Amino acid sequence: MKARKIFVIAISLVSSILSVGCSSHQTKKTHEKPVKQEASMRIRGMVKMLDTVRGIDQNSIQINQNVFEGLYRYDKEGRLVLAGAESEKTEDGGRVHVYRLRKDAKWSNGDPVVAQDYVYAWKKLLSLNESASNWTNLLILKNAEEIHDGQKDMESLGVQALDDHTLRVELIGNTPYYKEIFASTAMFPQNHAVAEKYGDEYGKTSASTVFNGPFSVVGLEQGSKKWELVKNKNYWGKKDVKLKRIKYVVERDQPSAQKDFFKGKCDYVRIGCSYDEKLASKKGFHKRLIPEVSMIRFNQKRQVTGNVHFRRAVTYAIDRKKIAASKTFHAKALYGIVPANYSYSPENDVDYREDAGNIVGLDKKKAQNEWKQAQKETGRNQVTLTLMFTENSRYSDISGKIKKDLETTLPGLQIKIKMVELNEKMEQAFDYDYDMFYLSWQPSYVDPLAFIVNGGMEHLREDHHNPDYRNNLEKANACGGDFGKRRGFIIAAEKDLVEKDAFVAPLFQQANGYLLNPNLRCVGFVPYGSTCILRDAWIRK
Repeated sequence: MKARKIFVIAISLVSSILSVGCSSHQTKKTHEKPVKQEASMRIRGMVKMLDTVRGIDQNSIQINQNVFEGLYRYDKEGRLVLAGAESEKTEDGGRVHVYRLRKDAKWSNGDPVVAQDYVYAWKKLLSLNESASNWTNLLILKNAEEIHDGQKDMESLGVQALDDHTLRVELIGNTPYYKEIFASTAMFPQNHAVAEKYGDEYGKTSASTVFNGPFSVVGLEQGSKKWELVKNKNYWGKKDVKLKRIKYVVERDQPSAQKDFFKGKCDYVRIGCSYDEKLASKKGFHKRLIPEVSMIRFNQKRQVTGNVHFRRAVTYAIDRKKIAASKTFHAKALYGIVPANYSYSPENDVDYREDAGNIVGLDKKKAQNEWKQAQKETGRNQVTLTLMFTENSRYSDISGKIKKDLETTLPGLQIKIKMVELNEKMEQAFDYDYDMFYLSWQPSYVDPLAFIVNGGMEHLREDHHNPDYRNNLEKANACGGDFGKRRGFIIAAEKDLVEKDAFVAPLFQQANGYLLNPNLRCVGFVPYGSTCILRDAWIRK
């Protein structure tokens, strides 16, 4: 299916990606010197956490996806295949899955990967107090929601280690996307002995972490601007891993990173959606539409931003099409929280966004009516609010356009733009220390519910109390294999979230541009975002 295809990068036409880009090594003449299997990558920011249940930022996910491994992984054809598990048995009509783990799977310190490592990590994920964690991935497990809400004990969670190499998982029902969930970084195992040894320090540095994936991290400290991935000698599939070393350097800025690429100093640079056509015409440039959604979040605990009429006013006042059509900004205007070209029905292959249609959009009359109602309910005709962005020059144009739209359409509203460092922005979001902020978010699996029950919306469960929304989600989860009926309930839940309650204001879906050395072969991308998969990559002379 379209949404499940992994993008494997070649040096020539898309039609020859698999046959050329991922062909096996060509036979070398005996007198030729072997090619050094080392790559150099630029990354946008520092890695916050190697702890897979806490590493929710894209930089951390980029690294964790290549140094850890769960029950499943994506192969270079885009199929989900067993990884940490060697077999799976399904019981009780698809509700129960019993996995036999690989006996040759080891951690980088030599410890075996055991079933208890999965149980430990999943319970740890559920017990986190951090509202931005990916704990919502666990909602497919029996009793996860009840445990989170304090209604049941942690021991009732639907996961058990039957023995060292047998893991039993019980779901809430026949869940069609469970494999995608189990392939996400949040669901990877953790060496419970090492994690317990280091406690809160686990995952903050490479020295306090052990790895079970194709690579290990070395030289990473808190605040590091460069580090390396080295081939994991204890990885069960090490014979398939060709790269010996991958150097990561945090880019100073986009122009510098691009210069490094064209000078041959690095092999990969993520450009994102902000680039000009001159760059797009250069050798090594690629682009693809990805399910990365940009949106505005509102602080529900403050008087004005907590008012539903104000939030609706903002949603209707922004001209998404104008922002997405910028000459140097490549994106697709989005009129719902779930992106296009992301999730397709297994019954008729129709894209979810096509079925759901446009839920919100530019409507100045509606915006002004909602604004007047917000002014009446809050008793404030003149309002000054701060809109927070991550500190990056590429956001200056976007922020200016949003500010102009809001101030022009909603008289009496003044917007102050505030640029802050990423970690500071995340901390302020957790602490409700903001009015509104702009964020971009990628899912960790392919299903519309990834955006509707998580979507990067910290405090969603705490702050969103629409019973219709909850009811529609429950009905969707009860549909099992009736995909058409399930989609109908999901669309209804999306309308509750975005149109009725305006919990967030979706803006656009990004087109990911990137520079890739044509000699770095078999680089894959997860189907749900921009994360590179380097397990099968190799350097061609």
